[in-house]
Amino acid sequence: MKKVLTVLSVAFPLIVICTIPILFAAVQPWIWSSYSLIIIGAFIISLWTAQERLFHFDLNLSRNVVLFFFWTLVLCIPLPYSILALFSPKRFETIGKAWELTGSMPTWASISYLPYEAFGWWVFLLGLGLFYFVIRFICSERKVLKVVFFAMCGIGLIEALYGLIQALVPSMGVLWVDYVPEYMGNARGTFINRNHFAGFVEMIWPLMLGYALSITDLRNSLKNALASDSLNRQALMALGIVILLLALLLSQSRAGIAGGLVGLATFWSMTRPRIRNIALTTRLTLCGIALVLIIYSAVIGVGPVFERFLSIDDSNSRIEIWRDSLAIFKDHPFGIGLRNYENVFQVYNQSISSEKLVNHAHNDYLQILIETGWIGFLTLVGGFLFFITKSARRIKRLDLRKDPLRFYLAVGAFSGLVSIAFHSFFDFNLQIPANCLYFVVLMAILSACVEQAGLSPSSPISA
Repeated sequence: MKKVLTVLSVAFPLIVICTIPILFAAVQPWIWSSYSLIIIGAFIISLWTAQERLFHFDLNLSRNVVLFFFWTLVLCIPLPYSILALFSPKRFETIGKAWELTGSMPTWASISYLPYEAFGWWVFLLGLGLFYFVIRFICSERKVLKVVFFAMCGIGLIEALYGLIQALVPSMGVLWVDYVPEYMGNARGTFINRNHFAGFVEMIWPLMLGYALSITDLRNSLKNALASDSLNRQALMALGIVILLLALLLSQSRAGIAGGLVGLATFWSMTRPRIRNIALTTRLTLCGIALVLIIYSAVIGVGPVFERFLSIDDSNSRIEIWRDSLAIFKDHPFGIGLRNYENVFQVYNQSISSEKLVNHAHNDYLQILIETGWIGFLTLVGGFLFFITKSARRIKRLDLRKDPLRFYLAVGAFSGLVSIAFHSFFDFNLQIPANCLYFVVLMAILSACVEQAGLSPSSPISA
């Protein structure tokens, strides 16, 4: 029985990782709510098999995340109207007018405008918090860490290849959806929106680069290097990296391409001091990636990508959306509830055509601030900054020669997190369930790698 549970504790997370991007990134509520149940089930199984070994808390970070979940739950709970008036005067004023018009008596009401939607997303985020523990625990085993890595990269390559076909055949839609003309001709995999596809790719490719460098053969003679098995494996990984990078370019996502460059710069800055005497196989691999990328780009043609990157041709400016969105925070400093932005923004919209539905702030940080208030923003974003800063210090202390796999995967996961964190200033990738889940998986891999290298782990639910 225990063996069956152990297998299931690995199988369930892998099923989630391999399927959630395919189903249109799980943007439909019924899909991501179903994944919430699967994730919670995976956590229960892992808790049964791992018990106390599943948890490792960093007390400071734990306080942050616990406070975030507590506060966002409070936003969903009906409160006496006197307390509601204290925490959300604007919401109280709106409800008061409704009471006046209908002649009804004041009743309890939540700070969230749509408490059921807010609670549904709260459950999903709680599931992701539990999923972090599951992934970090199973990745403590080297063999399982590799399985998780190959699962992520396998799905990434499938998405990227599909995206390349979409770029080459502009009439191709996304699976059976072919009625969204806005992104036709762009690589977008099964994500519909090219920016979210770009965010997905920019989290995957640094991880693949890290694995390619971890299998370096230290022999430096050309004859031995060309005959080595590591060069063959690196060449395969290099081909995968080229496919991912081409798909990123052909997504024509400006913020996504910039985020990819930020991820590359992060990866280089964290590995450069360690690989000054870089092996010949690695030099050949990196040169091969650059050469193939240049040739493929020339053949396919990436001129339109750079034209779009240098131009601003959107009919609606993000600046206008941000300006109107800040007015919401001004009236609701304690938040409006998770996933409530779309409905509330319509009231504050002064700049965007009423025919265009604005369902996100196109800035994850701003949307977190608006939906969860300054309390939720400081606890969640502050907790992530604490995690990422502490992880950077721990990576510097890792012994590359002792465990190159964990070192390079840690750097790859770190670079992917920095990349998507940068992209989130200009888009809403972390409001997309598949990208949000992969973000948490990268945090878990990073934490597991530094922990198994003999360091104390930093936990996202730790703080």
